[in-house]
Amino acid sequence: MRCMCTRFLFAAAWLLAGASAASAQGAPGKSEGPLLAPAEILLYAHKALQNTDFIEPLTCALKRVLVAPVDVQSLDLPLGLDLLATPSQFDVGKIADRFKRATATDGGSRTFKYFLLPYDMKDAQFHYVFATSFGNAATPDHVGVVSTARLEVTAVGGTRRQRAEITALRAYKLILKSVARLAGYPDLQRCILAFPRNLDDLDRKASEFCAPDRDALVAAGILKAQESAGCVYVSESEPLLRTGGSSERSVRRVLAAADGG
Repeated sequence: MRCMCTRFLFAAAWLLAGASAASAQGAPGKSEGPLLAPAEILLYAHKALQNTDFIEPLTCALKRVLVAPVDVQSLDLPLGLDLLATPSQFDVGKIADRFKRATATDGGSRTFKYFLLPYDMKDAQFHYVFATSFGNAATPDHVGVVSTARLEVTAVGGTRRQRAEITALRAYKLILKSVARLAGYPDLQRCILAFPRNLDDLDRKASEFCAPDRDALVAAGILKAQESAGCVYVSESEPLLRTGGSSERSVRRVLAAADGG
């Protein structure tokens, strides 16, 4: 899927996240062993995904910051009643097992794979999950499952592009954190590594790593030392950020408008 770097919300989000990450204090986390830099990131869009507008900005944003190439493909994976955890939610662990088997011959031991699907999910601990990762630096498989069921903007308001950008930003935060965790980075609850318990937490948390964590991931060849060009633009007709304005207020205004208030 060809990346089209549109002008979108990531401009405000990255500026806001950069400010919060720069002020965060802390030493880099101590991993149990060397971090595993992915050789490639593969995103698999389930064929049941009807709204795929978010995929191009998501892919473009990941390409901007990750060293590994990012590619997208469609996956027609049957999901039967045997994978349900409740009458309306899938068991994320069972989904992950089915996904692993279906993509076992794709890539190698350093391929990080993410399954994007529109169905709500849960696990044994939480009533619902946005995304869950399976694996670490020592395992042969590195997979994540991301549900858009709660990430999409459902309220009336905002343009189609704004809604897609918000979904993309939410998925971006989840996947970028997952990449670090699957690579073996410690589970530190700060900046983008923070665990979001609900959608408000996800929208509030930074979309960047704290400085010491970013430095460690750059040194491991996971994050680019300098982000690539593209993907960060401000709308020509309605700028999200203006010189001298508050980036935090701008992000919140856009999110509120797109969420209908």
